[in-house]
Amino acid sequence: MASHFNFEPTARDEEVLAELEQWNQKTSDVNRNIKYAKMICDTFSFFRGTNHLFWRDFANHPALEPFSNTQTQVWIQGDLHVDNFGSFHNDEGKIVYDLNDFDEAVISNYQYDLWRMAISLVLVAKQQKFKGKEQEAFIARFCKGYLEAIALYAKDPNAIRVEFTAKNTYGKLDDFLKDVEENESREKMLEKWTKVKKGDRYYDLSLDKLEKIDHETYQKIVDLMPEYGNTLTGELAYDPKYFHVKDIAKRLLAGTGSLGTDRYYVVIEGDKDHHDYDCILDLKAQGKPTPYFYLGEDFQKAYDAEFNNDAERHAIAYKALIRNTDDHLGWLELNAQSYSIRERSPYKEAFPLDELNKAKRFEKMAEQWGKILATCHSRAAEAMTTQTAKVFAENVAKRAADQADNFIAQVQKIAKTYAAQVKLDYEAFKAANPNLKCLE
Repeated sequence: MASHFNFEPTARDEEVLAELEQWNQKTSDVNRNIKYAKMICDTFSFFRGTNHLFWRDFANHPALEPFSNTQTQVWIQGDLHVDNFGSFHNDEGKIVYDLNDFDEAVISNYQYDLWRMAISLVLVAKQQKFKGKEQEAFIARFCKGYLEAIALYAKDPNAIRVEFTAKNTYGKLDDFLKDVEENESREKMLEKWTKVKKGDRYYDLSLDKLEKIDHETYQKIVDLMPEYGNTLTGELAYDPKYFHVKDIAKRLLAGTGSLGTDRYYVVIEGDKDHHDYDCILDLKAQGKPTPYFYLGEDFQKAYDAEFNNDAERHAIAYKALIRNTDDHLGWLELNAQSYSIRERSPYKEAFPLDELNKAKRFEKMAEQWGKILATCHSRAAEAMTTQTAKVFAENVAKRAADQADNFIAQVQKIAKTYAAQVKLDYEAFKAANPNLKCLE
């Protein structure tokens, strides 16, 4: 096991390249080249594709201790950065902005999410040409947003019912959500991915991001739909007509860290017997989350005992961290591999980071990211059998909010020094791949 990051950025070229090779050894040559082409674009893209380096450097780090105890263990996102927040519609049809990726979610120390998110803030701020003092101010606002929300939930745990919409967000976020609502629709999403022929809907296989699947896999997925139906836990009950499969395609080129993971888009009948109401289900292979490999043997034993499979863990985490979760959330087992299933929201969009080109805008967004993260952690505590939102929030408040200056100073130190380490690691990666061109 490698030693913990010591807050002194150091060139470690051979070490990083060896770690990258080992982590990606089971990825096909084609997918590895595509993944690396995405990672080589800039330091933030490299950071997105190397969550394993973060966990290698920070798992069980002694810096966690001053601001945590056994009551601050909670579901965390596990791979947090600014692009793992986004817009989507909830099970009530409301367009919200929240966490949107749960592939790496585990029960662990809440600070891991804060640290990784803060590092991403520095990397994005550097891309926007903000200087050191401004970067520190953004991290401070992010932490204050988190701690202020925690203080509220310690006093009033019912406040975790909040959702973040165009009505209660500010800065550029409310404008973004209004634009999503006005400009995106189910019809537009379906037009992007599919074509209608003689009243039936089919995937548009001329798209670079879609590929035809073999007949055997297609039929297996169709046959497994009732088993998937047994995993639904929301308001939606399995109905063969609603879940009638119209077409299936393999999804390509999705994500950065997860690129190469088997993934399928399944278009189903949906609410009404008319193709305008069709839904796209996103089936994604789930493996052990990255923290599993770094948090130690006791963590692994507890994880293995608690979850039947990795896709079940994904669904439990998703329901814990998010309010009014997608009613299509579930899983199935295909060819001895578990797959998470969720609806692809017509309103799935990432906040445009180039909008954060003024310090005030960045500060307001950072503050809201902090509030949203605190809300997700507190919701997750409420969903756990060993925890409640109030107990979690009270303990975070006691350990962190009561010494906020020290807490914020530590997050700033971690974020700034590790962002510098990411830059060194990225330069080593770039030097080792001189002919690789950026794939946006």
